[in-house]
Amino acid sequence: MCITRTVDSAAAQAAAGNTKAVAEGDRMSQASGITVDESTKILNIEDPNNKDELSKKFEHLFNANDPKKGGSLYLQAKVIRARERIEMHWAQEKLKAEQEELMAKQEEQHTESEAFEDKKADSSGKESDKQK
Repeated sequence: MCITRTVDSAAAQAAAGNTKAVAEGDRMSQASGITVDESTKILNIEDPNNKDELSKKFEHLFNANDPKKGGSLYLQAKVIRARERIEMHWAQEKLKAEQEELMAKQEEQHTESEAFEDKKADSSGKESDKQK
Protein backbone atom coordinates (compact mmCIF):
# COMPACT_ATOMS: atom_id res chain seq x y z
CA MET A 1 0.00 0.00 0.00
CA CYS A 2 2.85 2.40 0.82
CA ILE A 3 4.57 1.58 -2.48
CA THR A 4 1.35 2.25 -4.40
CA ARG A 5 1.03 5.67 -2.79
CA THR A 6 4.64 6.46 -3.62
CA VAL A 7 4.16 5.44 -7.25
CA ASP A 8 0.89 7.38 -7.48
CA SER A 9 2.58 10.39 -5.88
CA ALA A 10 5.51 10.18 -8.31
CA ALA A 11 3.12 9.89 -11.25
CA ALA A 12 1.16 12.88 -10.01
CA GLN A 13 4.35 14.92 -9.65
CA ALA A 14 5.47 13.97 -13.17
CA ALA A 15 2.08 14.89 -14.57
CA ALA A 16 2.22 18.19 -12.70
CA GLY A 17 5.65 18.88 -14.18
CA ASN A 18 4.37 18.24 -17.70
CA THR A 19 1.33 20.39 -17.05
CA LYS A 20 3.58 23.14 -15.73
CA ALA A 21 5.73 23.02 -18.89
CA VAL A 22 2.64 23.21 -21.11
CA ALA A 23 1.21 26.01 -18.99
CA GLU A 24 4.50 27.91 -19.28
CA GLY A 25 4.36 27.67 -23.08
CA ASP A 26 0.74 28.81 -23.05
CA ARG A 27 1.65 31.72 -20.78
CA MET A 28 4.38 32.78 -23.21
CA SER A 29 1.93 32.58 -26.11
CA GLN A 30 -0.62 34.62 -24.18
CA ALA A 31 1.99 37.22 -23.24
CA SER A 32 2.99 37.75 -26.86
CA GLY A 33 -0.37 36.91 -28.44
CA ILE A 34 1.31 34.46 -30.79
CA THR A 35 2.72 30.93 -30.80
CA VAL A 36 6.17 29.82 -31.94
CA ASP A 37 4.59 28.00 -34.89
CA GLU A 38 2.76 31.16 -35.98
CA SER A 39 5.97 33.13 -35.56
CA THR A 40 7.92 30.81 -37.85
CA LYS A 41 5.19 31.18 -40.48
CA ILE A 42 5.11 34.98 -40.22
CA LEU A 43 8.89 35.19 -40.55
CA ASN A 44 8.96 32.44 -43.18
CA ILE A 45 11.64 30.42 -41.39
CA GLU A 46 12.01 26.67 -41.05
CA ASP A 47 13.78 26.39 -37.72
CA PRO A 48 13.01 28.80 -34.88
CA ASN A 49 16.44 27.99 -33.38
CA ASN A 50 18.37 29.24 -36.43
CA LYS A 51 19.36 32.71 -35.23
CA ASP A 52 21.07 33.77 -38.48
CA GLU A 53 18.02 32.93 -40.60
CA LEU A 54 15.74 34.67 -38.11
CA SER A 55 17.88 37.80 -38.14
CA LYS A 56 17.99 38.00 -41.95
CA LYS A 57 14.26 37.35 -42.40
CA PHE A 58 13.32 39.75 -39.63
CA GLU A 59 15.42 42.56 -41.06
CA HIS A 60 14.04 42.02 -44.56
CA LEU A 61 10.40 41.85 -43.46
CA PHE A 62 10.75 44.73 -41.02
CA ASN A 63 12.20 46.98 -43.73
CA ALA A 64 9.76 45.77 -46.40
CA ASN A 65 6.84 46.72 -44.17
CA ASP A 66 8.20 50.12 -43.10
CA PRO A 67 5.27 52.58 -43.24
CA LYS A 68 7.65 55.34 -44.43
CA LYS A 69 8.29 53.23 -47.53
CA GLY A 70 4.61 52.49 -48.14
CA GLY A 71 4.50 49.38 -45.97
CA SER A 72 2.04 48.35 -43.31
CA LEU A 73 2.56 49.28 -39.67
CA TYR A 74 0.26 46.37 -38.74
CA LEU A 75 2.43 43.85 -40.62
CA GLN A 76 5.61 45.40 -39.25
CA ALA A 77 4.21 44.98 -35.73
CA LYS A 78 3.39 41.34 -36.50
CA VAL A 79 6.99 40.80 -37.61
CA ILE A 80 8.25 42.35 -34.37
CA ARG A 81 5.89 40.21 -32.24
CA ALA A 82 6.97 37.07 -34.13
CA ARG A 83 10.63 37.79 -33.42
CA GLU A 84 9.91 38.56 -29.77
CA ARG A 85 7.97 35.30 -29.36
CA ILE A 86 10.84 33.27 -30.80
CA GLU A 87 13.28 35.08 -28.52
CA MET A 88 11.02 34.18 -25.58
CA HIS A 89 11.18 30.58 -26.81
CA TRP A 90 14.99 30.74 -26.80
CA ALA A 91 15.02 32.09 -23.25
CA GLN A 92 12.57 29.39 -22.16
CA GLU A 93 14.68 26.64 -23.74
CA LYS A 94 17.86 28.02 -22.15
CA LEU A 95 16.21 28.11 -18.73
CA LYS A 96 14.90 24.57 -19.21
CA ALA A 97 18.39 23.32 -20.15
CA GLU A 98 19.92 25.06 -17.12
CA GLN A 99 17.31 23.49 -14.83
CA GLU A 100 17.94 20.03 -16.29
CA GLU A 101 21.69 20.50 -15.84
CA LEU A 102 21.17 21.57 -12.24
CA MET A 103 18.92 18.58 -11.57
CA ALA A 104 21.51 16.24 -13.10
CA LYS A 105 24.23 17.71 -10.87
CA GLN A 106 22.01 17.36 -7.80
CA GLU A 107 21.24 13.74 -8.72
CA GLU A 108 24.97 13.07 -9.17
CA GLN A 109 25.74 14.61 -5.77
CA HIS A 110 22.95 12.57 -4.20
CA THR A 111 24.33 9.38 -5.76
CA GLU A 112 27.86 10.21 -4.57
CA SER A 113 26.51 10.92 -1.08
CA GLU A 114 24.70 7.57 -1.00
CA ALA A 115 27.84 5.77 -2.19
CA PHE A 116 29.86 7.48 0.54
CA GLU A 117 27.30 6.51 3.19
CA ASP A 118 27.26 2.91 1.93
CA LYS A 119 31.05 2.77 2.00
CA LYS A 120 31.08 4.27 5.48
CA ALA A 121 28.50 1.73 6.68
CA ASP A 122 30.48 -1.15 5.13
CA SER A 123 33.73 -0.07 6.79
CA SER A 124 32.09 0.39 10.19
CA GLY A 125 30.46 -3.04 9.80
CA LYS A 126 33.84 -4.63 9.04
CA GLU A 127 35.42 -2.97 12.06
CA SER A 128 32.71 -4.32 14.36
CA ASP A 129 33.22 -7.79 12.84
CA LYS A 130 36.97 -7.58 13.58
CA GLN A 131 36.27 -6.66 17.19
CA LYS A 132 34.12 -9.77 17.66
